[in-house]
Amino acid sequence: MSAKPAPAKPGSRGGTAGLLASHSWLGLIASWVLFLVFLAGAMTMFKREVDLWEKAPDYLGSHSRAVAGLDGVLAATQVPREVADPHIEVILPGRMSAYYQVFLYDDAGDFYRATAFHPVTGAQLPDPEATGLGEFFEEFHKELYLPGGHYLVGVASLLMFLGLLTGLVLHWPKLSLSALFAPRWGKPRLRWLDLHNSLGVLALPFHLLMAFTGTVFSLTLLLQVLMVFGRLQGDEQPLRELLFAPPLPIESAHAPAPARSIDALISKASQQWDMEPVRVSILHYGDRNAWLTVHGHGHGSLAQVGQASYRLDTGEPLRTLPPHAINALAHGNEVLHRLHYGDFGGFGLRLIYFLLAIATCVLIATGNLLWLEKRLSQRVRPRGLRWVAGLSVGACGGGMLALATVMLAARTLPVDVPARMDWVIGAFAAPLLAACALGVCSARPRRDLIVLLGIAGALFLLLPLLDWVLMGRALWAALVAGDAAPMATIELLCLALAAASLGTVRWLRRDPIRAATLSRPAAAAPGSG
Repeated sequence: MSAKPAPAKPGSRGGTAGLLASHSWLGLIASWVLFLVFLAGAMTMFKREVDLWEKAPDYLGSHSRAVAGLDGVLAATQVPREVADPHIEVILPGRMSAYYQVFLYDDAGDFYRATAFHPVTGAQLPDPEATGLGEFFEEFHKELYLPGGHYLVGVASLLMFLGLLTGLVLHWPKLSLSALFAPRWGKPRLRWLDLHNSLGVLALPFHLLMAFTGTVFSLTLLLQVLMVFGRLQGDEQPLRELLFAPPLPIESAHAPAPARSIDALISKASQQWDMEPVRVSILHYGDRNAWLTVHGHGHGSLAQVGQASYRLDTGEPLRTLPPHAINALAHGNEVLHRLHYGDFGGFGLRLIYFLLAIATCVLIATGNLLWLEKRLSQRVRPRGLRWVAGLSVGACGGGMLALATVMLAARTLPVDVPARMDWVIGAFAAPLLAACALGVCSARPRRDLIVLLGIAGALFLLLPLLDWVLMGRALWAALVAGDAAPMATIELLCLALAAASLGTVRWLRRDPIRAATLSRPAAAAPGSG
């Protein structure tokens, strides 16, 4: 007597289908934002190298162990007569910057001007406002360069977090080591599905970290508003004092006076409080009541920050907040920031973050491609399919093309071109928007993606060649002097991006699922089949 099959658990099939639909739609809604955010985030990992690459050959020079002192840099900083009570912020060469960045603020505390100086020679570099590609990548990563864009990024990060949880519940019970490390390369659709699932599982800790910290950073303002009005009765001062030290009550004397050596005070703060200086603030610069604050990270610490303030005329300590005395809220905020940007582990960790971010872009692209081609093969198609295809093609193919064109513009546009950064940013926005329009209007998203990625790959290959054509002698001299590391890093990244783009093109062309289009399937002829 044959055994009866076990009855199916009620609701299990419907529950799985619901989870699958939730996972798909959560990914689709946030995918185009997340692709652009992770792509810009990958480049932000090498923000310092991008800045130096853009400034070449002006930055290239002898790299000895000696570093230009801040005293000489400030002596070369010109303070206009109309700024009677200047406030100066300096980002020191190190983990936050590859060169001196000097920001001058006027009497009202409004930004006035920025200047950059070589960390070894002390020579002035091109205007930071005209060469800000690395800064653009970071701003685009945070807020897509849109008004209120950080809220959009925050919502997308939250949707990503929920999508990861649903994907984990769906696929974790069915995954095995053989499925993770041996994709079914001979079957096109299964190959992409296995690649999507493998990347999602292997990079899961990174994805969860980025989704959580991205949500917290982007929606911090909303959380602060809720805390201020929900717990603090509208008074934000207690919260601000937990995160930021209040300014010292020292007014300008309106009497010029010579200052002590700032380099000596920075060294004193570093040795006394065991911290690595990263930033310096000078209030009432040039005045008798001028005072200096040294901000730094604790040595051997993931995220302990501290500061020490001194009078500039006498060197008298005014206030010290050593790294080990930081409160829990400020420490937690710093921990999340350092984990998100990975700047605590040196070049190796930044490279790992870059590769994981690019892998996440592949994860997003494969997920969208699988969803699109499944729907394109159906007779009844969901509404809005054309918009999903347009945004997918625009974000994935257009994002890669936009990255290639913005780097090409940054390399070829002279530094003295008026409104140079506006042209550079336009070189990013134009192909991105054009690719979105192409994806919406065209009927073949796969073909469009192949074309866009092919052009992007060719441009990425062109960039290293262009460097050597435009400044081959300077690059060779820098290579001999041991000063070519930033240039070599960006050129290798360009080659890696070219390989990723052209490799994806090759895979897309090899797969036989090509015939599906966004046009409606023709009705079957009478009597056929």
